[in-house]
Amino acid sequence: MTSSTPYPPTNPDDPQYPASTPMPVPAPAYPAQYAAAPSPYPMLRNSGLAIAGMVVGILALIGFWIPIGDVVMGLIAIGLSWAGLQQSSQPGYTGRGMAVAGLVCGGIAMIPAIIVMILFFTAATAVTTCGAFC
Repeated sequence: MTSSTPYPPTNPDDPQYPASTPMPVPAPAYPAQYAAAPSPYPMLRNSGLAIAGMVVGILALIGFWIPIGDVVMGLIAIGLSWAGLQQSSQPGYTGRGMAVAGLVCGGIAMIPAIIVMILFFTAATAVTTCGAFC
């Protein structure tokens, strides 16, 4: 190496290239970069309305003995579950089963709630109209 550069020549055709130096090997090309493969299924979200309708429907089943509150809870459960059914039918949403469960629980909870409410108000009017001497 008689040149003024501290690096050896890289061109094998260069007359200053030493014969004992191995031939430079080209660096391997980088593999092709692929974009992330799309997932086979789209990301689905649970319908919050269906979940809320199911929870309120279950609470309505448990609290059937509350005279007015259970009728209100049953109506709320039916309304939320109906809206949850509508939302779960849209693309990207799940929760149809929870919405149906909320409708069923809310509907079943309404039957004993109405019976208990009728008995409650009948007993309350009987006590207040006669007093203690009936």
